[in-house]
Amino acid sequence: MRIAYNLFTQKPKEELTDFKNWTNTVQLHQGDDFLRHNGAGEMLTFSAADFEDFLEPRPDLPSGMEDDLEPVVRHLVEQRWPFRLHATYDESISRMLDVFEKVNRDIPFEGLPWFFDHCETITPKNIERVKALGGGIAIQDRMAFQGEYFVERYGAKAAELTPPIQRMLSEGVPVGAGTDATRVSSYNP
Repeated sequence: MRIAYNLFTQKPKEELTDFKNWTNTVQLHQGDDFLRHNGAGEMLTFSAADFEDFLEPRPDLPSGMEDDLEPVVRHLVEQRWPFRLHATYDESISRMLDVFEKVNRDIPFEGLPWFFDHCETITPKNIERVKALGGGIAIQDRMAFQGEYFVERYGAKAAELTPPIQRMLSEGVPVGAGTDATRVSSYNP
């Protein structure tokens, strides 16, 4: 078994401090072929936590999310640390991409690996924005486990393209696939 791990902030409103400490003490890709550090995420700031529960209405991220997220992303890009961010809903993805594009104007991402996790409701416009920034999308099998709840809340038509994998691939966005570990799937083989 091979495990790549990411550092996940633990303290609300102290996220930048967490990542500054880690970029000073943990060497990127430190480890071996069985356990290796892989970067930051999937939680970069608590205010940007776009967690899904398709039984509940879509969460609205707080109005200060961008102010919290920008310094963390700016620091990670300056340090050339790969990152990932949990992003289920297009409404959240749009705001996150606004932050990424702002940082990219000052400190180009240029080849820095980054990606969103999930992206069930990402729109074609935002898929193009991800591609323009050189990002990727990691999809999981959550719809196999929660699809009926998604259909009840958003309708069968919306579920037909959730997540829009074919569109991601046709746009040339790197797509990874997984199980979302034990949050969705059993750890028992």
